[in-house]
Amino acid sequence: MGERALDIMTDDQLVVLSQRGDLDAFNQLVQRWEASLYHFVRRTVGNSEEARDVCQEALTRGFQNIERLRDGTKFKAWIHHIALNLCRDKFRSQRSRADLRSLDEFSAEELQEATSDARPIAPDAQVTRASLCDLLGGALERLPVEQRTAIVLREYHGFNSEEIGEITGVPAATVRTRIFYGLKSMRRAFQERGISGIEMLQGEES
Repeated sequence: MGERALDIMTDDQLVVLSQRGDLDAFNQLVQRWEASLYHFVRRTVGNSEEARDVCQEALTRGFQNIERLRDGTKFKAWIHHIALNLCRDKFRSQRSRADLRSLDEFSAEELQEATSDARPIAPDAQVTRASLCDLLGGALERLPVEQRTAIVLREYHGFNSEEIGEITGVPAATVRTRIFYGLKSMRRAFQERGISGIEMLQGEES
């Protein structure tokens, strides 16, 4: 089957072909989602080389276990779930969170990319992008890892609560609770510094 035909197929169709051993179909899924997967893993492990290794392993395991995926429409959430488990394994083996990237090390360019679809910052915020990067990173870093992961998956990668639940292995209601309290804590951190109007932290926690 030609590349153009594969390019217009849905994830579900590509998964069916992949389950029949069609490597070209799986490669199309890889091309479609590898950028999102890489950015998620890099923000989690904080190292480009390690992120590439984790992504490669996640995709390899995805291909090896593709027949276990019953709903092909959920391929994106499924492959992110595999990657998240690999990240967790890495952290457990290190017995330390020292290799978790401190989010306040994000460059201004990365922050702009990650929040490009978010609502704009209100003019009365009166902070530079670099300062906002530091404050946002620090606020995120202080959150429990479960809350931080849920917020990153929703705000930076566009997953909804049900999808995040599938990735992290908890009910959607638990995801919404984590996001609610995580964003509440982050808003409080900004308010303590006299900063208001950070609209990207004031959306619905649904």
